[in-house]
Amino acid sequence: MSDDVEALLKAWTTAFTEEVLDYAQPPEVRDEEVFADVYHSLIHSPLSETILQLEANYACTVETLCRERDYKAGEMEAKHAREMADAVQNVQSGKKGLTEHDINNLATQHIDERELLLSKYESELATLHQKQYSEFRQWVMCVHEEYKTSNQNSMSMFPRSQSSFSISSQTEVSALQESFTITLGAQMKQMHNLRLIAANILDLCKYPSGEEALPQRLQTSMSLYSNNLCGLVILSDSKLRTGSGITRELSDLCSRSTEFHFPSLQTQIDNVKSDIRRAWLWRTDFHQKRLDMEMKLSGEESVDPAQFNKDYSKLQDGDFYLTRHSNLCETHVVFHLVSDQPLDNGNVSSRHPVIIGLRNLVKTACMNDITTLTIPLLLSHRMTERMTVAWCMKRAELMFKCIKGFMMEMAGWGGTEIKTLQFLLPADIHQDVFHKLTVLLSSIFRVSNPIRV
Repeated sequence: MSDDVEALLKAWTTAFTEEVLDYAQPPEVRDEEVFADVYHSLIHSPLSETILQLEANYACTVETLCRERDYKAGEMEAKHAREMADAVQNVQSGKKGLTEHDINNLATQHIDERELLLSKYESELATLHQKQYSEFRQWVMCVHEEYKTSNQNSMSMFPRSQSSFSISSQTEVSALQESFTITLGAQMKQMHNLRLIAANILDLCKYPSGEEALPQRLQTSMSLYSNNLCGLVILSDSKLRTGSGITRELSDLCSRSTEFHFPSLQTQIDNVKSDIRRAWLWRTDFHQKRLDMEMKLSGEESVDPAQFNKDYSKLQDGDFYLTRHSNLCETHVVFHLVSDQPLDNGNVSSRHPVIIGLRNLVKTACMNDITTLTIPLLLSHRMTERMTVAWCMKRAELMFKCIKGFMMEMAGWGGTEIKTLQFLLPADIHQDVFHKLTVLLSSIFRVSNPIRV
């Protein structure tokens, strides 16, 4: 009897703690939240230039080590190529008694030497990242304490909503770009900025060299802990690897400067892998319940087994995951939109999984304070032979109409409006095609014209 009473008391205590605010446990303040508030206040103070200079110096040190690694790796590859060419020539001519077995051993030796060199520099980079991370965070906390207690300036904590900073793409990235201002909405019209840009997608995330990067660093840092974030969409595969494709290029770019605010890209992707199992169980249970309901409504006792063929243990086309960054130029969030199948064919419609995933992505951006979003317009990062002028016009028309519909739909959901939407085209697109797409964009979105008196 006493056990039942004790169990009942525990149940009531848990219910009151979880459901009634007066009895709830006080929220635990994490170190990340404390550092976020401290950094946000300092970056809006006269010390912002000092912080940016320190970040730039740290990035320069890491970049120097990365260039040394690339140079040494290039030298080694050239040396290995010469050795292999000489060995193959000796085998073909029968000199020095070399055989194919010796060629295989030489290739294995080259692979081991390259892996040893890269492992050495990876270890040095990891040590340097950790050292800079600890030094920077300790320096920020110490400077904040000194600045807060000094009588020279009153320390005011800036609300994050006041960090209204308009983030614009770097003008030096591409010569092909056009900007428009439009209004969307039936009754409550909202203004949006649209940009059409032709550039390499990761070039948008690279800081210029030297002091030219300070304005971009200032924009990124001032909006880092604000309600005006900047997002970028890249097309990835479902394998969650940082060693291939555009994810490898992104990983290399992230490693060229220390991440002071968020986990590394590899750590964030590993966390996504651990979350996939929970999504797998939820999806399997959801689809099983839906099939059971369809069977009851239709009166059928069996269901087509083809409906169970989907493998929910991995990401599907149209799924996306996001990673957070503070060391990329004018990019705080990267949306990794999953597509294992090539999208340069003509079979993509408004009901394609990737388009539906793009809708969910835009909704997520609107609900999480992302006011600037960059989307690959042709759903491809490079031009291919299939991408004729007619193909580009058809794909762009589909994307423009879908995105316009998504933005009008999201306006009724609440949240943050996307103030700036950038449509990104491959850097090698022809100039005539770019101008045709510019005309198409203005016709579909009905660009606002100035009032003439």
